[in-house]
Amino acid sequence: MSTEKLTPLMQQYFQLKEQYSEALLFFQVGDFFELFFDQAKQAAAILGIALTKRGTHNGKPIPLCGVPVHALDHHITKLVKAGFHVAICEQLEEARPGSVVKRGVTKVLTPGTLTDEKLLDDKRSSYLCSMFVAAESVILVFGELLTGQLSATMMRVDDWRTIETQLHRYMPDEIILDGLINTKKWQAILKQMGFVLSEPVKGFVGDFPSWIAAFKGEDQSLIKKSSSLERALECFYLYLKKNQEEALAQFKQIYLYRSDDFLIVDAATQRNLELIKNNQDGSAQHTLFTVLDRAVTTMGSRMIKKWLLSPLVHKSQINHRLDAVEVMVKDIGMTQQLAELLHDIGDLERVVGRIALNRAHLYDYVHLMYALAHIPKIISLLDSFKKSALLQRAVEAIGNFTSLHKLLAAALNVDSSKNWLIKVGFDQQLDELRELLAHAHDKVVALEQQEQKRTGIGSLKIRFNQVQGYYIEITKPNLHLVPDEYKRQQSLINKERFTTLELSELEHQLAKANTEINFVEQQVYERIKQEVFAEITSLRKLAYALAHTDALIGFALTAYDHNYTRPVISDDHAIIINKGKHPVLGAMLNQEFIPNDTLLTDQEYLWIVTGPNMGGKSTYLRQIALLCLMAHCGSFIPTESAQIPVLDRIFTRVGAGDNLAEGKSTFLVEMEETATICTQATERSLVILDEVGRGTSTYDGLALAQAVVEHLYHRVKAKCLFATHYHELTKLEEELPGIVNYHAASKQRPTGVLFLHKIIKGAAEGSFGLEVARLAKLPDPLIDRARDILNELAKNGHGLYVPVQKEMVKEDENLKNKALLDQLKKIDLDNVTPREAHEFLYRIKSDLQFEK
Repeated sequence: MSTEKLTPLMQQYFQLKEQYSEALLFFQVGDFFELFFDQAKQAAAILGIALTKRGTHNGKPIPLCGVPVHALDHHITKLVKAGFHVAICEQLEEARPGSVVKRGVTKVLTPGTLTDEKLLDDKRSSYLCSMFVAAESVILVFGELLTGQLSATMMRVDDWRTIETQLHRYMPDEIILDGLINTKKWQAILKQMGFVLSEPVKGFVGDFPSWIAAFKGEDQSLIKKSSSLERALECFYLYLKKNQEEALAQFKQIYLYRSDDFLIVDAATQRNLELIKNNQDGSAQHTLFTVLDRAVTTMGSRMIKKWLLSPLVHKSQINHRLDAVEVMVKDIGMTQQLAELLHDIGDLERVVGRIALNRAHLYDYVHLMYALAHIPKIISLLDSFKKSALLQRAVEAIGNFTSLHKLLAAALNVDSSKNWLIKVGFDQQLDELRELLAHAHDKVVALEQQEQKRTGIGSLKIRFNQVQGYYIEITKPNLHLVPDEYKRQQSLINKERFTTLELSELEHQLAKANTEINFVEQQVYERIKQEVFAEITSLRKLAYALAHTDALIGFALTAYDHNYTRPVISDDHAIIINKGKHPVLGAMLNQEFIPNDTLLTDQEYLWIVTGPNMGGKSTYLRQIALLCLMAHCGSFIPTESAQIPVLDRIFTRVGAGDNLAEGKSTFLVEMEETATICTQATERSLVILDEVGRGTSTYDGLALAQAVVEHLYHRVKAKCLFATHYHELTKLEEELPGIVNYHAASKQRPTGVLFLHKIIKGAAEGSFGLEVARLAKLPDPLIDRARDILNELAKNGHGLYVPVQKEMVKEDENLKNKALLDQLKKIDLDNVTPREAHEFLYRIKSDLQFEK
C-alpha cells in the first residue's frame, strides 16, 4: 500500500506493518493501542468493540478500533486464542511537540509461543509443534517454551491414526506445517481437527547449525541420521528465531520417542472415556482428570494431565509410582504436611521458565525466594518416605539452594511501601546514594521553611508532580508578598505556582541522584539475576521434581479420600477386578454406585454383553477401560482388589456422533473407529466395543457385528468387551471357546422393570426397550402398538414387516382393560413383596384419577 499523502504517524504505521505483515499490529497512540484498515474490522468483530474511522486514505475513511493500554492483555488473549498472531508496537520515548514518537515492535505473540501467565491456561501445558511431511514419513517436534522440553517422534506418512494420536497427546496450541510434498491435504485435515496452523518461516537468516551444536553429542548424532528430523527442527528453529528468539537458548536436548513407548490412547478413546474434557460442554467437569487432580499446585495439575495422556507401559515404572502413592497413603499426615508446603511454593515451573527467558518481574524472584525457603523442610519430609525409590530420586534431584536463598533474601525488597528493587544494607554504593538523596529531600524541607520565613507567607508550600517537577505554591491572598525573583509557572483558581533558581538547582541535584540510584540499582539487580540464571538448570530440575511430587500427592489424596486400592500389575494377560467402580460416577454417587466384578482371562477373553438400555452396560464398559488406564498411570483404583496386566493399547468404540465438518455420517465414523481397532489392536490390547452396527439396517448391522467379533476372536485375541443388542450373537458362546455371555441384570416388577446395574454371567432375556420407552413417558397407545408389532415379528420369525394400522387405535375402555390385564399377568404372586403390591395399586389408582 502506498504511503504517499499520509500523515507521519500513518507512514510509520505502514513501515512497521510491512515488517510484520502476518500479524495484527497493535499500534500504541498515547493511552490506546489502535488497529487500522482491514485489521481493525477483524479485531473489532472478534473483540466485540466499536469500529470507528479516523482520517482518509485514497479518498476513503480509514477504519479504526482501539483498546486502552491497561486492558491490552485481556484483548490480545482473545485474539491469540482465536488463532491470530499479534505484534505489539509500543512508544519507545516520551511524546515531544512537533515530532513523531519513536515506536517499535516489542513482542510478537502467537498461540504456541505464549509465556505470560495472564495469557496461559494454568492447568494446561502450551506446546509449539513443527510438523514435517516427507515422502514416506511424518516428523512431529513438540517444544514447550517455559520448560525448555523438546520431544520428537517419527511415523509412517500413511499411518494417520497414529499421527492423530500423538497430536492429541500433546494438543499443541500451534502447528508449523512444512514438507517435501504438497501439504494442502494435511492443512485441511488439521484445520478440521481444530488445530491452529502457521506458515513456516521462509527467507529468514539464522544459524541453525550453531543451535544444534549446543545439544548433547548423542542428540546431535541422532539428528544428523535423519534429514527429515533435521528439517523439522530447522522449521521449529526459524519460527522461534523470528518470533521468540530468546527462547531458543532454552532447548539444549531433545527426547526422541516411539509412539509405543507409552500406552496408546487414541483420539477416539480420549473422547469416549472423557479423560480431559467432557462430551457435553467440553469443560473438565465430570472427567477422570477432575477426579484425580488433587494436586495443590498448577504445575502438579499439568503433570497429572500429562500422565493421563501418556500412561506407562513398563511394569517397573508403574510400580515405582504405585510405591510412592502407597507410602504417601500410609503416612497421610506427612503427605498433608508436604502438600501444605507445596501449596505455598505454587507454580514454580513457570516462574523458573520466565526467569530463563529473561521475562521475569521482581515478584517472580520474590516468589522464587519464598519457594527456596521451603526446600530444606520438603527434603526432610520426602526423605522420610524411604520405601519409595521415586521419592528418594526426587530428593536427589532437588539439590541445595541455601546460598541462592540467602542471596535473594538479603537483596530483594519485599516492603511494598518502598518503591525499590534492592533492600537497604545489601549494596554499599546504593546505600550511600540513597543517603545523599535523603539529605537532598531534607534540603527541600529546609528550603520551604527558609522561604516561609523570608517571605512571611506561612502557607507557602514546595510541592512536586510528574509534569512540572518541584514548584512553590502560594495562595491568591498572599500574592502581594511574592518576591520579584520568583518565576511564575502556572495560575490556578485559588493559587499560583512559582520556581526559583535555588529550587531549580536543588531539583537538578535530586533528578541526578535519582538517575544514578536507578542506574546502580539496575546494575545490582542484573547481577542478582545473572546469579539466579547461573542456577537455571538446577532450578528446572527442582521445579520438575516438585511438580512430579505434587502429582503423586494428588494421586495419594484421591486414593485416601475415596478408599482406592493398589492394583497388582501382573505379567500374565488376565484382567481381574473385584468390586470395581466407575471412578467418575463412583465419586459423584459415593455409596449409591453399585460395584461390579470382572474376570477377563485367556480362557474367557471376549465377552458378549447384552441387556436393557439404562441397565449400565456402557458405564460398565467405560469403567473397565478407565480402571486399566488409571493403573497404567500409577494411580490406585476404586476396587476392593484388582490384577491388571501391562497393556499396549486401550481402544473404545462407544457412543455415536456425526462429523459434519468432514462430511461423515454417524455410521461412517463408527466404521472408521472400528477399522482402527481391527487393524491396530494386538493380543496385549483392551478393546471396548459398544453397539457396533447399529447405524445401518438390522441385517447389515448384525452381519458386521458378528464379523467384527469373529475377526477379534481369530486374528487379534485381545481382551474384549462387546456390548450389543443383537441377541443372535450370544449363540457364539456355544461355538467359539473363549467367548462368554454376560448381561446387565434387571428385575421385572408390577410397576415396571428394575435395573440392577449388575453385570452377571449369561445372556439377557430381552432388551426391555418398551419398558425404557414407558419410563420416558411415551403415550400408552403407542407402547401397546409397539408391543403388538413386537409379538407379530416374533411370530413371523424371519420377516421384519408388519402391516400398518390405517389409523391409531383410540384408547377405549377395552384397550385400557387389556393393558391392566397384561400388567396383572406379569405379577409373580409367589415372589411379590407387600411394598411392590402396594406400589402397583397406587399406580393403577393414579392412572384412573389422571384419566378423569
